[in-house]
Amino acid sequence: MGFLWFMLVFFLLILVGMPITIAMIILSFFYLEIKGVPVETMAANMFTGMTNFVLLAIPLFILTAEVMDRTRVTDRMFRFANALVGYMPGGLAHVNIITSVIFAGMSGAAVADVGGIGHVCQSEMVKKGYSPYYSAGITMSSSLIGPIIPPSIPVIIYSMATGASVGKLLFAGVVPGLLMAAALMVYGFVCAKLYHHPREPMVPWRVYMSELARSFLASLPALVTPVILLLCIYTGITTTTEAAALAVCYALFLGLVLFRTLSFAEFVDSFKSVFQKCGPVLLAIPAGKAFGYVLTTENVQARLYDLMFAVSGGNRWVILVMIMVLFLVLGMLSDPNVNIMLFAPMVASIAVSVGFDEIHFGILLILNAMLGNITPPVGNVLMAVAALEGLDFAKTCRALAPPLAVLVGVLVLLVVWPPLCTWLPGMIM
Repeated sequence: MGFLWFMLVFFLLILVGMPITIAMIILSFFYLEIKGVPVETMAANMFTGMTNFVLLAIPLFILTAEVMDRTRVTDRMFRFANALVGYMPGGLAHVNIITSVIFAGMSGAAVADVGGIGHVCQSEMVKKGYSPYYSAGITMSSSLIGPIIPPSIPVIIYSMATGASVGKLLFAGVVPGLLMAAALMVYGFVCAKLYHHPREPMVPWRVYMSELARSFLASLPALVTPVILLLCIYTGITTTTEAAALAVCYALFLGLVLFRTLSFAEFVDSFKSVFQKCGPVLLAIPAGKAFGYVLTTENVQARLYDLMFAVSGGNRWVILVMIMVLFLVLGMLSDPNVNIMLFAPMVASIAVSVGFDEIHFGILLILNAMLGNITPPVGNVLMAVAALEGLDFAKTCRALAPPLAVLVGVLVLLVVWPPLCTWLPGMIM
């Protein structure tokens, strides 16, 4: 009964607006104080693993995205994507999606996407006559490609929480990320036909190829960023963290030497932004460990294991569906990174025990958790876009429903066809 009261108070604190990580830490200390567990033990448990070298990759990837954004690389990316697919029906929707794919190779976070290139694309779509709510739906849903295509901050958190290979997980996200982009582009094409969305005028083939070549060459230095990262990890020249540091150096080279568009003041400002964005992510790790200590004390993992086997009759596909539904619900209630840190170790061990590949399951869980970024009432990306663009929250949620359904469809496809996740890392690593 004590644990039930603990969980009830936890959800009440969230409902009244307390940050999830703060609620987790405070209640965990109170709970263990009541149980007579020394505070020193709790504090030591919280920060165990915080010295993990791979965690440095998180602020480094965020810094890469911030420097790239201030180097005006996003303008070059937008021009290239517009030259590539702008002529198609619903052209700017496709441009929005393609730029998210490109920016995903630098940021690793959905919020970084909507705050950088996503805002540029959203504004341009509205200027060209698209509905602001449809534009917001495309921007938010395409931003979820960022945490799937490498580099990926959630992949690093998942790897730390479960012990799965971070290199294999990074490569495993490439095909699912591209599949998400293709599915959203099909959705954009259908909407363009149904609602007669504006499109760029057709130009002669020679003019098209000339503009495409110029924009490609202008954005090429930025386009090779993810290629450099993956090659360094694949060849073993660097670890994931060292590759992240190399990406920062490369971004600085573009901004200070090649393009000369980054000032010292902007560089300092990018550090401020990194601190602001890293705080919630890195605080989720000790908070998750504190809360996880409570769940371990209450033997929640064994109870969850018994419950799933009792309901499913031991059928592994039913267990997988139960885990996916659980994370979809959790995504509506708390931060995705917190969910990964807190619950991934529990459910990953269950999934592997019934025969699922740990890399396949990891990508499924990360994508499922990231859907929480755009689901009310907690979704960080949903809140950010609605506030940044001055949109009505209820209308934004309704506009988001169709692309969200498309992404859930991609998740289902990944469930039934594991090679989409396992083929590339299996071949390369």
